[in-house]
Amino acid sequence: MKCYTILLIAIIFSSCNNSKLSSSDATNLKKIKATITIQNGTKKNSLDYIKVKLSDGKKQIINKNIKVLLNNTPLELFVRQGNYYDKYASYSTDDLVRKDSYYFEVILPDSTRHPLAFIKPINKNRVAKFSISKSVSVNDDFVLKWTNLNTPHQLDISKGLEIKKKRAANITEHTYHLRPTDTLKKRTGKYIVPKSYFTDSLTTINHLTVKITRKETGLTNPRFLKNSCITYYHIIEKTLAFKE
Repeated sequence: MKCYTILLIAIIFSSCNNSKLSSSDATNLKKIKATITIQNGTKKNSLDYIKVKLSDGKKQIINKNIKVLLNNTPLELFVRQGNYYDKYASYSTDDLVRKDSYYFEVILPDSTRHPLAFIKPINKNRVAKFSISKSVSVNDDFVLKWTNLNTPHQLDISKGLEIKKKRAANITEHTYHLRPTDTLKKRTGKYIVPKSYFTDSLTTINHLTVKITRKETGLTNPRFLKNSCITYYHIIEKTLAFKE
């Protein structure tokens, strides 16, 4: 029984999701992988979030002596406790005002400073234009139209539903249904959701959510671990009410 307990403890510690980099490896760019995500959503003049995650290629690196800077301003290291011994860490900031470009650097524990990644997103005036109505009717097909589409966009459409059959008079249950993801590729085109998608015998539809995503990739320092990346996501998301 004692051996079993020791083995169990060893398994728990070995399954921890944190990398155990040595001091020398923590100053070696070839041992560090960076994954940078910037999401530009529906807010008028600001981003949804900026996140930088460091790993050894398999497990995340949590080292308060490694600093990440964005446009010469330090990001903050946030660490969230998960289940058991797991922790989840990322560098981020509350300053989410949109910039023309994003230049990331890293300062290692030996105080050396290195370029990490750079991206300059495409000007919004050069991107596709989408026509999305403010509401939709259960009696009509929903039609999404677009022009000036130069790069593929991912399209996700879901519907919010109220379940008709109630378990009790005072209980209202809600659910949703997500259509398979599609990719828009034509420069000018339209996408039709048939009205048959809106009705069934078990539920009543409340709203339709349309999410359109385009991504750009930037440059990363090739001295970092292979597959380091920086990705900028442009997101358009609208929730449409239903009318009779």
